Amino acid sequence: MSIEKVVLDCGHGGSDPGAEGPTGLTEAAAVLQIGKYVRRGLLDREIEVLCIRSKDEFVSLPARCDMSNDWRPDLFLSIHANAFSNPLAHGYEVWTSVGQTAADPIAERIFQSIGVGFPNLAPRFDKSDGDSDKEAGFAVLAGTRDPAVLVECAFISNALEERWLRDVGWLMRMAGSIVSAV
Repeated sequence: MSIEKVVLDCGHGGSDPGAEGPTGLTEAAAVLQIGKYVRRGLLDREIEVLCIRSKDEFVSLPARCDMSNDWRPDLFLSIHANAFSNPLAHGYEVWTSVGQTAADPIAERIFQSIGVGFPNLAPRFDKSDGDSDKEAGFAVLAGTRDPAVLVECAFISNALEERWLRDVGWLMRMAGSIVSAV
């Protein structure tokens, strides 16, 4: 699969800050920083990028899907940070829509690339269908026509991983892992 155009969706934003870490870092702020590095990396590789948001603003889920469907990318890439009521939950996940789809090979590459780049970050996966991606009907996965992948980079609800999500070097490495897979 040749990827020449990517819609980059940094989750949440504006009136929807997403999850919040133990010291107050919001998911929207953390993933926007990762997204900025992903954008730069993709542009450096001469891949066209349409950013759903480039600042702290609210964009509805239907609007995100409409923007992608209108632009017709080779990949819709959504960046998030996970959260759970148990503060010990940790690791990363890569999601696609339900079933075997055109997004599965790129999701697998992203999953593997993050694993190589972050050997101390626990992989959370579902091998029941032969690959590592988890599957769900999330609005941005189900509502986009082109291959769509959602990356949960770390658990913002975990104190250690929230610290990582504040670290510029860590954010740049995470973006680099994602970009190299794309």
